[in-house]
Amino acid sequence: MHLIRHGQASLGAPDYDVLSPVGVEQSRALGRYLAGRPTRIDALYVGPRRRQIDTARHAAEAAAALGCAMPEMAIVSDLDEFPAIELLRVWLPTLAAQDPELARALGAMAAGHELPSAAVQAAFETITHRWAVGELDTGDLETFAAFCERVGRGVNAIIAAEGRGRHIAVVTSGGPISVAVRMCLGLADERTIRLGWTIANASMTEVRWRGEELSLFGFNAVHHLDEAMVTYR
Repeated sequence: MHLIRHGQASLGAPDYDVLSPVGVEQSRALGRYLAGRPTRIDALYVGPRRRQIDTARHAAEAAAALGCAMPEMAIVSDLDEFPAIELLRVWLPTLAAQDPELARALGAMAAGHELPSAAVQAAFETITHRWAVGELDTGDLETFAAFCERVGRGVNAIIAAEGRGRHIAVVTSGGPISVAVRMCLGLADERTIRLGWTIANASMTEVRWRGEELSLFGFNAVHHLDEAMVTYR
C-alpha cells in the first residue's frame, strides 16, 4: 500500500482545501511516475477532501496521457485529516492574547499576506501537540485518540477489501499517514503528531502487511519530484 500525501494546498488563503499551482504540478509528476512503474496500481483510494481528490485526479490524468489508465477512485471518509483548521480557529486567539509576536503575525495575515509567519507555524505546532497529548479542551472536535481509531479503521478496511498481493495507492494527508506509520512502529502520541510535519507533499510511504501485522517498507519518498518542487506546507 502506497500512502500518498496530497499536493501542496493553499495555506494562508481563504480556502486551504484547494491545490496550489505547485500542488497541481506535484500531482501530475506523481501520475507520470506511477505510469512509468513496471507494476500498475490495482486500486485507488482517496480521502474525502478536495485537495486529496484533486491530487488523485491530476495524477490519474497525467498517467492516462502516457497510456496508463488508473483505477476509478474510491472515496474513504475515514482517511480524512484531523480537524486542524478547526483547532486553529478555536485556540489561535487564546495563544495570540498571550503572545504579542503571534498577535502581530495574525494581524499581518488579516491584512492580506498569503503565507503564515513562523510565529503562526509555531503556534499551530503547539496547538496540535497539546491536542495530541490531551491538554486541550476540544469540545465537540475530534480527539487525537478518536482520530487514530478512525484512520486505523480506514486502513484496516482497505486491507480487508484488497487482501495481499495487490498494489494499492491511497491519497490522503500527513496526519493519517503518520497514524499508519504509528500502526507499523508503535509510536507514542507526541511522536506521531510530530512526524506529520516531516511528510512532504505528494510523497509516497509504503506499508505492507501479513495478517494483522503492518510493516513500514518506505517513508516519505519524493524521488519523483524535482528538488525545487519538494514542499512540506
